[in-house]
Amino acid sequence: MTINNSEGETRPLYFEDAYLQEFKARVVERKIREGFPVVVLDRTAFYPESGGQPHDLGWLNEVRVIRVEEENGCILHFLERELPDDEVYGKIDWERRFDHMQQHTGQHILSQAFYELVRGETLSFHLGQAESTVEIGIPSIKDEVLQEVEELANRIVFSDLEVKSYFLSEEETDSIPLRKLPKKSGMIRVVEVDGFDYSACGGTHCRRTGEVGLIKILRQEKIRGNVRFSFVCGFRALREFENRRRWLQATARLFSAEESETFACAEKNLNELRNLKKRVKKLEEKLSFYEAREILAQNRSRIISGYFKDKSPEEIKFLALNLVHQADVMAALAADREGGFHLVLASADALKVDVREVMPVLQAKMPLKGGGSSTLVELVSPEKDRAQEAVKTAVEFFERKVSGS
Repeated sequence: MTINNSEGETRPLYFEDAYLQEFKARVVERKIREGFPVVVLDRTAFYPESGGQPHDLGWLNEVRVIRVEEENGCILHFLERELPDDEVYGKIDWERRFDHMQQHTGQHILSQAFYELVRGETLSFHLGQAESTVEIGIPSIKDEVLQEVEELANRIVFSDLEVKSYFLSEEETDSIPLRKLPKKSGMIRVVEVDGFDYSACGGTHCRRTGEVGLIKILRQEKIRGNVRFSFVCGFRALREFENRRRWLQATARLFSAEESETFACAEKNLNELRNLKKRVKKLEEKLSFYEAREILAQNRSRIISGYFKDKSPEEIKFLALNLVHQADVMAALAADREGGFHLVLASADALKVDVREVMPVLQAKMPLKGGGSSTLVELVSPEKDRAQEAVKTAVEFFERKVSGS
C-alpha cells in the first residue's frame, strides 16, 4: 500500500499500533450516506475496508459503527444512529480485528510459501467471514507439493518471527525483495515477516508469526486458469478442527465404528446402496409391466391417466412406457417430487400422436420445464398442488387429438 499524507486526512492509528483497541478523537465532519449518519474523525483506530481485508466494527461512545470506508484520505464511520457528541471515545470490536490480523498475516506467510516452492504469484486475496481465499498464478499443484507449501508456512508460524511494518519511498524499495511491486506511487507501507516475506500492504497484522496460529488449507478450485485456495488461520483453524472432529465422531457413531474406520464403512455402505438401487430399479421395471397389464385389463379407454402420490418419477415413467408398449394408448401420469411434481406423457407409436404438442398448452397455464421425444415427454413443475390440473389438461388435449377435433 502507498500513502501520501496531507492536511485534512484522518490520522490512521491502526498503522501506528494495530493492537490499539480504544482511543479518543474529535469529530471534524458529518455526512449522510445511503441513509446512514457518517462521521469523519481527526484520528481513528478503525480500519477501513481495503486490500481484501474487511473493515472494523465497534463503537463511538455508545453508538455502533457498522461500516468503515476510506475516501480521499478521510476515514468514513457509518453509524447505526446519530452521534450527538463532538468528542468521542472509540472502541473497536477486538475479537473481529484480531481474527482479521491472524488471517491477513497468515495470507502473507502462505503467499510467500507458494512463491518460494512453486514460484506462484498471489493474484488476489479475500478475507471472508468463515474462510479466506488466495488466488495463486499456477495452473495446478500436486497434493504432495501443496503439503510442502502448507508445512513451510506453518514452520514460519512456529518459528515465531517478528512481523514489522514501515514506510519507504519508491526509491528505497529497491533495497528490499518485495514479493510484488505496488501499482501506486508515493510512500509505500511494507509489512515484513522477518527475513521471509516483504509485501506492500496497508492491512493490520500480528506482531509475531506465532500469533497467527495454525495455517490450514481447506480446498482448492480452478479459476481463470489459476488455482484459488481456501484457508483458515488461528482461532478459525481451531473451530474448523472442532467442527470436523464432531462430524467425524457423529459419523463413526452411525457406523458403530472407530473414527479411522469411517471411510471404509462409508465406501462399503455406498457400494451396497448402489447395488440395492440397481436391484430396486429392475424390480420396479418388472412390477410396472404387470401394473400396466392390470390397468389395461380394467380400462378400455385410449387415454390412461393418474396422479400417484406413492410412486417416484422413475416408477411412473416405467408405467407409462409399459402402457404404450402393451397397447395402442396414450398416458398422462403424474407423481410427487421434491419441491413440486413430475409429469410423464406417452403415446403408442401406432397412434402417430406427437405428445410434445401438448407442452405449449400446459406451459401457458403453469410453470413446467422439460422435454422429450414425440412419444415420451417428461416435465417438472414447482407447483405441487397443480399436478391433477396438469393431468386433466393433458387428457383433454389427447381427447381432442383422438376425436380429430
